[in-house]
Amino acid sequence: MDQIIDEKIQKELNTPLKDDSARSEEDKGFLELLMKLIRDGKIDLYKASTLINPAVYQNLTEEKKGKADFEAMNLLSTIREIKGLFEAGFQDTYQLWYMVEKLRLTKERLEADQDLFII
Repeated sequence: MDQIIDEKIQKELNTPLKDDSARSEEDKGFLELLMKLIRDGKIDLYKASTLINPAVYQNLTEEKKGKADFEAMNLLSTIREIKGLFEAGFQDTYQLWYMVEKLRLTKERLEADQDLFII
């Protein structure tokens, strides 16, 4: 098969767009906390249960535990994407900061009543 786009152009197309806009202190702090919890081994990127606050979780009904488990898997998927971009050197990109904000806002929405997650 003929190569339609050369490697340099393909690499450029695959590189997330740089974002030089100011970050909220809330998002910066959230990203720092997230990366620290991953580095310290408190969040296992392949165990959703490591995101859940056990003291809160144990008092939930079975139905709410199921919902918490489901949401923890979704959050963990986003965390893996954030970590991948962060470690690949794309800290100042639209994609990374969009995901950080989305993760933070989703967590806040899910925790309207109690601190269910450790992030």
